Amino acid sequence: MRRAIDGGRSYILRFMSVCYDVAVATLSFYLAYVTIYGVPRAYYVPGLEEKAAAFSVIALVCFYWFSVMRGSWRFVSIPELIDLIKASIVAVVIYTVAAFLVSRGQNIPRSVPVLTTIFMITGLAGSRLIYRLFMDGIGFSVLGLRKVRPGAGRYVLVYGVTNEAEGFLRTTQRSRGEIVVVGIVDDRKSMTRSLQGVPVLGDLSKLGALVKRFTSRRIKVTELVVAISSPDRQKLSEIVERANSVGLKVTRLPDITETTSITSNSLFEPKPIEIGDLLGRPEVHADIEGVARLVHGKVVLATGAGGSIGSELCRQVAAFNPKQLIITDSSEFHIYMLDKELRENHPQLQIVTRIVNVRDTVRIGHLFEEFKPQVVFHAAALKHVPLVEENPVEGIKTNILGTKNVADAALANKTSTFVMISTDKAVNPTNVMGATKRAAEAYCQSLDMTSAVTRFKTVRFGNVLGSNGSVVPRFQEQIAAGGPVTVTHPHIVRYFMTIPEAVRLVLHASARALARHTERGRIMVLDMGDPVRIVDLAERMILLAGLKPHIDIDIAFTGLRPGEKLYEELFDPSEVQGGKTDEGYVIASPRVIDNALLVRTLEGLRAAADREDATRAVELLSHIVPEYKREASGKPAPKAPSEVAGE
Repeated sequence: MRRAIDGGRSYILRFMSVCYDVAVATLSFYLAYVTIYGVPRAYYVPGLEEKAAAFSVIALVCFYWFSVMRGSWRFVSIPELIDLIKASIVAVVIYTVAAFLVSRGQNIPRSVPVLTTIFMITGLAGSRLIYRLFMDGIGFSVLGLRKVRPGAGRYVLVYGVTNEAEGFLRTTQRSRGEIVVVGIVDDRKSMTRSLQGVPVLGDLSKLGALVKRFTSRRIKVTELVVAISSPDRQKLSEIVERANSVGLKVTRLPDITETTSITSNSLFEPKPIEIGDLLGRPEVHADIEGVARLVHGKVVLATGAGGSIGSELCRQVAAFNPKQLIITDSSEFHIYMLDKELRENHPQLQIVTRIVNVRDTVRIGHLFEEFKPQVVFHAAALKHVPLVEENPVEGIKTNILGTKNVADAALANKTSTFVMISTDKAVNPTNVMGATKRAAEAYCQSLDMTSAVTRFKTVRFGNVLGSNGSVVPRFQEQIAAGGPVTVTHPHIVRYFMTIPEAVRLVLHASARALARHTERGRIMVLDMGDPVRIVDLAERMILLAGLKPHIDIDIAFTGLRPGEKLYEELFDPSEVQGGKTDEGYVIASPRVIDNALLVRTLEGLRAAADREDATRAVELLSHIVPEYKREASGKPAPKAPSEVAGE
C-alpha cells in the first residue's frame, strides 16, 4: 500500500514538473516578443498564439527526447543542466527551421530565437538550482537568513580540505541544523579559502584561537571531525592531542572500505576515534589471495572459536566459502554468539557448532573422525599470565596437553594443514603461560619434521587490541569509573596489533608457509612493528575519552606482577634465519626437540597433571623449555628497547 502511494506521488510530481517546463517554454516565447515589440504591441502580432502553441509542442518533444523530466530537482547536477540546455537549443532550432520552411519566418524577428533560448535556459535551470540551494540550506545563507547562531544544532569544525569533507558538508547542509559546520581546519598549503560556503580558517595550530573566537560569539564548538580517508596514525595522534588540549572531541568520517553494511544515514556520520587508529605505526595490510586456495571448498575446523582471535578467524575464513566450517569452544555462551553471527552473515555456509574442551581426548578424537577436517586452526588456550601463574596445572592441561590432543587427532585423520596460534610470551618465558605455549610450539614443530601428510605450522604474535580480558577493556572500565588507570610499570612495553589485521596476517603467513614444502619446523612470527609503552596507550585512551591524562584521570603504577616482563620478545635472535620479509612476518627456527624424548616427557607431564602435582608438572615443563626461568620476584632484568625491537 505504501509503495503504491509513493508511486502515485512520484507520478504526480513528475507530471507537475513536465507542466512547469512546458509553461516556462511558452512564457519564454511570449517574453521574447514582449522584449522586442513591448506592451501592448506584442499582443497584436498575427498568429502569436498559434506560434506559441507550436513551439510548446516542439519543446515538449525535445524535453522527452533529452529525458529532462527524469532528472530530480532535489539533486540536480551539471549533466542534467547540460541536458536542459541541449533541449532548449534544439527546440528553438527546430521551430525556427520549421517556421522558415512553412511561412519564410513571417512575423518572427531574428532576435526571437536568441531571446527565447536565453529565457528558457534561465527559467528551467535557474528554478532547479534555486530549489536545490534552498533544500540544501545554502539559499538561506545567501539571503542572510541562515547564519551560525548559538543554541541550535551540534557545532563542529572539520579537519581537511578533501572530497570526503565536501561530501560531509553537503550532507550536513541537508540535515537542517542537526550538525552545523562552522569552519574548516587544514595544515596543507592550499588556494582553497572555502568549501561549500564554509570558510577555511587556518591550520591545526590555530585550533585554540578558533574555539575561543566562537565561544566569544556564544557558539560552543564541541567536536573536530577528521575528514581524511585512511589518516596517518601519527598525524591522527597529533590531532587528538591538539583537540583535547582545547576541549574538543575528535571523530572521523567512516571509510566505506572498512564496513560491510553501510547506509545512506551512516555514510557521513562521524564515528569515534578508536585506539587502533592511534597505534603510532602504519597498519599492516597483507595480500591474502593465497588464503582462498587454503580454505576455499575445504572442511575447516577452529578450536577456541569463541575467543577474540578464534572468532575473527572464523569470520574471515567464512568469507572464503569453505565447504564446511566447524566451530568449537568450551564456552557455551561465546560459541552460541559466534554461531548466531555467522549464520546471519553467511546463510549459505554449512556451519557445525560443537561445545568441546580440547583437554577431552575422546571428544576431540570423535570430532575428527566424524568430520575429517582438512584445515585446522588451533586457537584454544589459557592466556592470562597471572591466572595461569596461580593455576599452572590448568595451563599445562589446556595449552600443552590440549594442543597435543588436537594435533594427534589431526595427524591420525590425515588433516592436511594444522595452524597453531602462539604468543610472544613463548620467547624466553618467565611465566607458566609462556612456557606452556613454547612447549606446544615444540610439539607441533616435532610433528612437522616427521609427518608425511599433515603440515604443522605455528604463527606467533604479540598482544591484540580489545581482546577479551586484555588491557584495553580494563583501561576503558577504569576511565569510565573516573580512574585511576592502573599500569604495572612506567617503562613496560608491548607489541600491539588490531585483531582483524593480526588474523589477516595469520591466514596470509599460513598460506605462504604451506606453499614452501621444504621448510619444516619453522615458526612464522608476525611483524608487529615497534613496541608501544603501556603508559602511552593509557594516555591515548584517556585523550580519546575527551579527558586529560594526569589531570582529569590519574595513572597509577602498581608494580610488575609475578612472571611479567618489562619487555616482550617476538623471537630470540638465535631463532631467526634471515631478516624480516616484505610480507608481514619473520621466519624463525627455534630449537627442535627430539620427538621420542618429547613424547615421554609429555606422558610424565600428563601423569603429574592428573595427580594435580604442580611442582612436578612445572619441573617437567622446564625440561621441555630449558630457557624458562621462573622469577621469584616476578621482576626479570629489563632489556634494552633496541634488543626488543630486533634492531
